[in-house]
Amino acid sequence: MKKLITGVLLSACIATTAYAGGKHSDERRGEGFFPIHKMVKVLELTDEQKAQFKALKEELKAEREVKKSQMRGDDSGRIKLAGLNPDDADYQEKLNALAEQKAERAKARFLKMAEVREKISDILTDEQLEKFDEMAQKQGKRGKKHHRHS
Repeated sequence: MKKLITGVLLSACIATTAYAGGKHSDERRGEGFFPIHKMVKVLELTDEQKAQFKALKEELKAEREVKKSQMRGDDSGRIKLAGLNPDDADYQEKLNALAEQKAERAKARFLKMAEVREKISDILTDEQLEKFDEMAQKQGKRGKKHHRHS
């Protein structure tokens, strides 16, 4: 009987974990993220808008693939940081260069996010955009609750 109960509980835990981390688990994507596949369902898009979103999604996917291939050749900032020796004479210069690279990447991500937001606002009507903003805010609040890093 104990083995049966243990087996059932273990199965329930595994199933819950698998479901929580599924293909469309959006909680892991971070604050303010709202996936396009949900927008299509919730915002009642027209066929033309769906086509525009599909094109935008494909464009973003292609850009991501290019960026991934560029990043593969580039060493991680953490690896570069770990490779620095604090006793070297030019340690501070190398550290500042790494910090600038990281800041440039963060700026590029932020600007890209703003560009995508602008493209989305061009596709949606005012009512849909208002609803989209409400959903993005809710998603952002949920993300803050679930993504506490120690």
